[in-house]
Amino acid sequence: MQNSLLKSLLIICICIMTGRANCQTAGTISDRDGNTYTVKLMPDGNQWMTQDLNIRVDSSWCFGDDPANCKIYGRLYTYFSAPQACEMLGDGWRLPSRKDWEVLSDQYGGASNKSKDWGRAAYKALQTGGESGFNATLGGNREFNGGKYERLNGHGFYWTTTEIDTQTAWNYNFGAGGKALHCQDGMGKQEGASVRCVRTVAKN
Repeated sequence: MQNSLLKSLLIICICIMTGRANCQTAGTISDRDGNTYTVKLMPDGNQWMTQDLNIRVDSSWCFGDDPANCKIYGRLYTYFSAPQACEMLGDGWRLPSRKDWEVLSDQYGGASNKSKDWGRAAYKALQTGGESGFNATLGGNREFNGGKYERLNGHGFYWTTTEIDTQTAWNYNFGAGGKALHCQDGMGKQEGASVRCVRTVAKN
């Protein structure tokens, strides 16, 4: 979208003029396992990973227990292991909140609960190959009871830090069937879902 491009250019200008720290528009970071991820300054003003997290921690899995899937979709984490994994990247990286995801998706039309097109523009822009460069994947999920893997290439579920109650939390769901992005409640905290980490761009 033209507005998103203009916002990105404005952020770049602000970074240059104000000398903000951690303000490169694109780059890479590495984790302790030797994985390298691309990162990008998005129109919301934050740096986001543009690949799914793949650092090995307890309570994380490759879809179908197949290491080849981790190379494509990253690992699936529980609500509890997800923030720990992001923090292991250091330098201010964290698991995004529901608000972080909302502000990001709003730059591209918004998720289905807020948009006029039921989240289709945001899905298209934020999906792999979309104009945003965010490259969300459809990595499926892992059920808690029985450890069943489901919905690969059908849905991409991404954790937020925002709780609903002691058992569930909010997630953002890229649904391939309707080609729409949804902000969803009710995901059990012991289920496995994908993770993107975010970093707030700080002023000097």
